[in-house]
Amino acid sequence: MERNLITETRSMEDICARYKRLYAGAVYDVLESLGFPNQALSHELTALTPGMKLAGPAFTVKGTLTAERDTAGRHQRMKMVCSMTSPCVEVRDQGTPFAVAIYGELSATTARAHGAVGALIDGGTRDSSHLIQMGFPVFARYRCPVEAFGRYTMIKCQVPVRISGELSETVEVRPGDFVFGEEDGVIIIPKELTVTVLEECERIKGLEDQARRDFARGDDPVEVFQRYQRF
Repeated sequence: MERNLITETRSMEDICARYKRLYAGAVYDVLESLGFPNQALSHELTALTPGMKLAGPAFTVKGTLTAERDTAGRHQRMKMVCSMTSPCVEVRDQGTPFAVAIYGELSATTARAHGAVGALIDGGTRDSSHLIQMGFPVFARYRCPVEAFGRYTMIKCQVPVRISGELSETVEVRPGDFVFGEEDGVIIIPKELTVTVLEECERIKGLEDQARRDFARGDDPVEVFQRYQRF
């Protein structure tokens, strides 16, 4: 059992590394061709700094509005991150109508220690300079210095959550769905399609690389399109 877990972990690390060599446009095109056109998240969810990439299975966290500063309960809920497995991307839904920071440096430090390789936050973050210095990729809706304690609390983990969408109001993210994010946006790949989408994107990327060389050489663009059916 332990050996299988190690094999699965290494396999997922390889999948994450391969996804990081892709770009969002290709991933979206493949998903749309498979009948999944509504997997792109809102363009308001952006990286804290250019160059950050998200790639990994979702570890979902559901939050809610709270008007109480329940310290003991907060500490108990914070332990939910201990159930993370490496590699994963922590995904937090909005959870509260308040414009507060529901993620920060200490959240990221704790999550990384338990296997997270990034975070996707449908809300605000703070400690942004620390997060950037950590080299920990975070995509969020906005930055905000306001403390979330007493205004937001985590209630469940590893349950389906809904994150703001681009072509639909929200996109469902289930535990284990693959999260891919780069400069052009974030896309959620259904977990059962993770490898299928990856392999098709790699095939397309190979064709585009060949077409790019032909374009650079000065070949007729119509002939190049007919040759590769990519433009």
